[in-house]
Amino acid sequence: MVLPYAMQMGSGTFDAELGLTFLIQNDMVSFGSQLNTVIRMADNSNNYTLGNRYSLNNWFAVNATNWLSFSARVEGMLVEQIKGSNSDLNPMMIITADTYNSGGTFINSGLGFNLLVPSGTFKDFRLGFEYAIPVLQNVNGIQLQTNETITLGLQYAL
Repeated sequence: MVLPYAMQMGSGTFDAELGLTFLIQNDMVSFGSQLNTVIRMADNSNNYTLGNRYSLNNWFAVNATNWLSFSARVEGMLVEQIKGSNSDLNPMMIITADTYNSGGTFINSGLGFNLLVPSGTFKDFRLGFEYAIPVLQNVNGIQLQTNETITLGLQYAL
């Protein structure tokens, strides 16, 4: 079974992912801004290309202790519509098979914290948590919208 575009695991193409990061930090606070893009290089084997994606992510973090920090983030994202179409998908049968119902403009905001283990067996492990909500979701056509996003991650830094 061929799944609608929004339910597929990947683009089926080689994509260029480019990013540029600006960071200012000291012992107490950090501020950063990151510009990212995903450029779709060609049509996939089903004769369509997912839309290019452009995002600007800004964050601010403050250290409460040597092991705890809090952060705030705002992200703006533009996703272009799908170009072409998969002839195996019938847009009359399901809304998400219509390429008009893809892409849009999004603004998300998040609050989070990081826990860093400063010493011992788990030294330099970091547990991060963020709760994000959409501020703006201006989608093309009819699409599912995001209510909230919860991110939990474990990192190790040398």
